[in-house]
Amino acid sequence: MRLLSWDRKSGALAFRLRGNIPVRVSWTFTIPAVLPFVHEWQMRPREALAHTLIVFVLLFLSVFLHELAHMRIARGKGIGTDRIDLFLFGGLTHFRPGPGSPHAWAWIAFAGPLTNLVLGAAFATAYYLAFGSLVPFARDGMFSWLPRLSAGYLEWALWLGVSLNLILFILNILPAYNLDGGLIVRALLQPRIGADRASRIVGACGVLLSVLRFAIILPAAAAGVLLWFPPSFAPNWNALRGQAKSKPGRRPPGEAGPPERVEWRGRGGWPVRRR
Repeated sequence: MRLLSWDRKSGALAFRLRGNIPVRVSWTFTIPAVLPFVHEWQMRPREALAHTLIVFVLLFLSVFLHELAHMRIARGKGIGTDRIDLFLFGGLTHFRPGPGSPHAWAWIAFAGPLTNLVLGAAFATAYYLAFGSLVPFARDGMFSWLPRLSAGYLEWALWLGVSLNLILFILNILPAYNLDGGLIVRALLQPRIGADRASRIVGACGVLLSVLRFAIILPAAAAGVLLWFPPSFAPNWNALRGQAKSKPGRRPPGEAGPPERVEWRGRGGWPVRRR
């Protein structure tokens, strides 16, 4: 890693990996780390600063290693990487056109969620070694899977690492656009039923999951808790109808020919300025 600099055009902190691969961390990537502690900043600024830094470091580690795993496996398949972007709702690895088969792209996609699963297991092991239990925050018969701010910083950070990576694994493995699971399912179905039917099936799953997520989002909003999580409705609806569009020059994973109609690792909800 080398050359930390600020990219004014995209509003991102930029650095380069070995192989001259640029990585850009948008300022929006800090929002999930800052937003949960807005009220705490007013009452306990020192604790709020510590919690914010812990969340940012864990979020950066989890998302960056997720994208780095995509890049490493792709390189092993002979597919290069243009750049990696980290922004509000996660990360995006921009690949160069390559000769990978559908099964190769399935492995490339699975590498990211698998990395989060391994990281979650590593944090759980560290938690067990430090506190002698895998039951988080059990106090006076009470139990919670979510880290409590009243816990010590180490305990809170380790279990947050477990929770965060398990959540990233589960969300990214869902069979929908624009998630890794959508590409995995599409790549596995494509050789048997063709790219168009495979895309429509993933789109149908994505539409269903996008609707079902509101069973969580709306009650949480009514309780004063703002949540957002994938999959988005639009790309899956377009894929189901066979009317999705792609950026010029983008090709479907594992296919040669015209640009794909669905961008498999979409922009999540925040514009990514391309070179």
